[in-house]
Amino acid sequence: GPFKYVSWSPKGDLVLERFDDYWRGPAPWETVVRKEISDDASRLAALKAGDVDVINYVSSADYLALDSDPNIATFIGDSVYVMNLQLDQREETPKVRAKDGSALAENPLRDPRVREAIDLAIDRETMVEIVLEGLGKPANQMMPEGFFGYSDDIPTPEYDVDKAKALLADAGYPDGFQIDLYCTNDRLPGDGAICEGLGQMFAQIGIDTNVNAISKTVYFPTQARKEYSVFMNGWGTLTGEASYTLGSLAHSPNDEVKMGAFNRIEYKNDEVDRLLQAGAQELDADKRKALFEEAMEKTMADRAYISIVVLQSVWAGDKDKVVVTPRADEETLAYYIKPA
Repeated sequence: GPFKYVSWSPKGDLVLERFDDYWRGPAPWETVVRKEISDDASRLAALKAGDVDVINYVSSADYLALDSDPNIATFIGDSVYVMNLQLDQREETPKVRAKDGSALAENPLRDPRVREAIDLAIDRETMVEIVLEGLGKPANQMMPEGFFGYSDDIPTPEYDVDKAKALLADAGYPDGFQIDLYCTNDRLPGDGAICEGLGQMFAQIGIDTNVNAISKTVYFPTQARKEYSVFMNGWGTLTGEASYTLGSLAHSPNDEVKMGAFNRIEYKNDEVDRLLQAGAQELDADKRKALFEEAMEKTMADRAYISIVVLQSVWAGDKDKVVVTPRADEETLAYYIKPA
């Protein structure tokens, strides 16, 4: 690698020094100190005070203020992360109730009309422009455009409150119902804000939403125990191709074929399973891609997973010292940070 280890203290500083014989050529920095500062406000304060030269994960709330600061440069790039709403498909689900708070006879999330109504209630343009301060793009599937298995044939999602209300009424819920919506508030930029926005949008079609934006240390273990009915979190396709995402989320849980490990809503579509298993064994790239595209199309048509936005990531740095090249994987690597 471009650097050699010097020292590290847990929750403290990682110190590296340049390795001059790195095969790509030496890095521009003799010494690199990586500081772990988990709090957004503290990271921002450290940059403004000159204690650090670069910070990552700039929040949407801080971005506009930083962008107008003459001493600081901001660097924006598309990330691999898509925010997905997940709707429990079990016959009985714990966090959905009738409008008056009483138990429902069945899980309304299993009705495709209800799932379509929820999808129609989401104003993705407003979510991007207002909630995320422009730092994102509306999503229509579970991977960003250009990834292997992304389908160009999936339509742009509609936003239609009246149609959503009509679908709920047709499904037997003219007055809506109650849900508890869960998400993280400290994992990805804007996660808690998106969650709050969803709660307001669902209320417009009669779905009273109790938003629970909580720490990832609580959220993920509880999600793994399948204690949520409606929940949202970001998923990054780190390999750049659909088997990583669909094989983990859209395939039904199956230890034998090693798929469905993160399917926490018991979603099952036999045709999607077949396509994903076929794709995992297909060596012809064009055929493999077509199988994954079809699996993506069927998964999104079912709307048990509803994609909301593709996130964009922001770095900020001292304008006179550094230039950051954004990476889709959101890694902050000193080798790719250049002197201004």
